[in-house]
Amino acid sequence: MFKPVFILSMKIKIAVIADTHYKRGGRNAASPRRGDIADILFLRAVRRINRFIKPDLTIILGDIQDDGRSPRWEQELARMRATADLLKSPWLIIPGNHDVSPGKFYSVFPRPPDKTDVQGVRFVPFIDPEEPGFNARRSVRDIARMRTARSRWRGPIVTLQHVPLFPPGRSPCPYNYTNAGEIISEMRRSGICLAVSGHYHEGFELIRDKECNFLAAPALCQSPFSFLEVELEGNKIAVTRHDLRMPERMKLWDMHVHTPLAYCSENMDVRKSMGLAEDFGLSGLTFAEHSGQLYFDKATYWSKSCLAGGIKSAQKRYERIEAYFTMLKKAKCRPCNRGLEVDCCYDGSLLALQKHIRKVKYLLGSIHSLAALQKPKPVMKEAEAEFLALTGKLTRSNIDILAHPFRVFTRKSMDAPQSLYDPVVKMLRKAGVAAEINFHTQTPDPEFYRRCLEAGVKLAFGSDAHNLYEIGEFTPHLALLKKCGIAGDPGDILFKPK
Repeated sequence: MFKPVFILSMKIKIAVIADTHYKRGGRNAASPRRGDIADILFLRAVRRINRFIKPDLTIILGDIQDDGRSPRWEQELARMRATADLLKSPWLIIPGNHDVSPGKFYSVFPRPPDKTDVQGVRFVPFIDPEEPGFNARRSVRDIARMRTARSRWRGPIVTLQHVPLFPPGRSPCPYNYTNAGEIISEMRRSGICLAVSGHYHEGFELIRDKECNFLAAPALCQSPFSFLEVELEGNKIAVTRHDLRMPERMKLWDMHVHTPLAYCSENMDVRKSMGLAEDFGLSGLTFAEHSGQLYFDKATYWSKSCLAGGIKSAQKRYERIEAYFTMLKKAKCRPCNRGLEVDCCYDGSLLALQKHIRKVKYLLGSIHSLAALQKPKPVMKEAEAEFLALTGKLTRSNIDILAHPFRVFTRKSMDAPQSLYDPVVKMLRKAGVAAEINFHTQTPDPEFYRRCLEAGVKLAFGSDAHNLYEIGEFTPHLALLKKCGIAGDPGDILFKPK
């Protein structure tokens, strides 16, 4: 029997995704599987993994699609492959019992080698034949491959399989290997420290059995839409579960969601957004389209000339903003779902007509540009003075929320000026305006929000969603509040629609 004396104790972080069950078409109301939104769930997981988990390796453990017999199997897999290719870490993928045959599967996805070494850990994937009852069996050849994986290797070994492998009787999971005892005996002989599986949608926590460990990842397709983060350091294994759905008890509201009318929209859809808000555990959302993009053409808006000319420079025909209100009406949006992200002009005026402002319930005031920062050689003191002046005018303009505070600086690769924090907090408190926490293309400074909380300024959660996967993605928002000393339910500190 191999004695696990690992010469490498380097820590490795692994992300584990299982059972997306992607299925193009409508939802099966009788099933808890959300294959109809699996592409969105997968993208949401990948984006979170890239930005906040940053693993050394991502493993994807089968049942990528719900029905491998579908005539659209290739298109379904190709869509999921395009998302997997966005992973910034190396990744390995194996098929499950719902997928097409391994030959077809690996005509779309890259076939992993027999073993892959990452950070001193060896990963060995298995594609085992299915047995009755959705179980599996490992062949004599593949059991021998477990022994071969140990040859001349002193580091940890992790096996990857779709069907759960674990000591019989140690989990309520109804699936296992028909020759589990034989496989586990070989794990002990070869010093294989961890078997990671999918298939069982509930998943199960780490089972420790002497030197061997067993883990099953929950299904991404089933609420609360979870994946795992596994840290391995020598014989130490730590597992963290990440849910894509927000805690429903917190009654979170997304105050900043865009529509197909945004020039920077990727795939937004008003009705889908409202459905996803519910899927992701939110109490609701508010659409807040860029006012400047509803009054001006793309070239004019992106050139920022409209911020100099103001609303008077807009054409007298307002098809796009009227289309915005028509779109919200057709989607049966309530007043609390109707908002506007109003651009602040260089003179501090709002880039919107009052007759249109009166049609929405909530206003988010945004400083997207400073005249001082458009100069060839910007002077920071001028930019700071201009920012304070515009923020003062914005907060006195009956806005409800100051959108993405200080992002106008970070977008220019500048640090947010901390000397402005207290003056801005004072303006917000005096006007009764909330400060938005917004992680879209930025990482906000917790110190500013800590000062807001001390002053009694409300905070607003905004995803600033330009893609459906972003709706209600408030994991970083909650982490920021934790840094500010709010570890549990945000409760009364958040701005919430009436």
